[in-house]
Amino acid sequence: MTDKNQKAMLTRSSIRPVSGDTPCLDVFLAYARTHSGGDVQGLAFATNGTWTVLGFDKGSSAEKPKLSVTPIDGREFDPTNVFELRLWVPVKLPDEPAGGAVLAHEYRWVNGVGAVELTLTAARPEAPSKDTEPASVSGWFHKVSYLQHKSAASSDRDSTSEPTSGQTEQDEQHADAKPMTAVEFIQEEKYGNTVVVEQLFTGKWS
Repeated sequence: MTDKNQKAMLTRSSIRPVSGDTPCLDVFLAYARTHSGGDVQGLAFATNGTWTVLGFDKGSSAEKPKLSVTPIDGREFDPTNVFELRLWVPVKLPDEPAGGAVLAHEYRWVNGVGAVELTLTAARPEAPSKDTEPASVSGWFHKVSYLQHKSAASSDRDSTSEPTSGQTEQDEQHADAKPMTAVEFIQEEKYGNTVVVEQLFTGKWS
């Protein structure tokens, strides 16, 4: 392992409803809203596309929270069409996280399959949430980032202006885009090979 890979612990906690085997979306959203403090970003995978989640709608209640998403031209966001949802708490990582520091925190839900809370911490596990059955595994983490695509429709630049010499329109859009950060959780296999077993998002959408 290189010095850029640091020791970490990943804790998985099942999210279970009061009754039934798997939580419905409303139950999952209420859980995530309560335990995250409300500051989340995310991705909602629906039958009519993938939606960027900007957080919870401030006008909705904690008991029945609604998602705030980036609009998609010609489509309407309908929560009943969502079949998978990933929500994460934005985390800004220092270069050398202290032991026990939270590196990433995600909530995941798949319709009809179940829901889980994932917490990645430096060196030692985070205390699990109430009413969950945590399972912690050790490994390493590595910080990564992705360039966010900024479409022409969402660009603040005047569409009638021309790019500067030697710079394409796509270059200008990417220059203003902030990276989406994430962390990879790495473990060692039986014969000494290392493999990325999880990737958790930590950043905010532009």
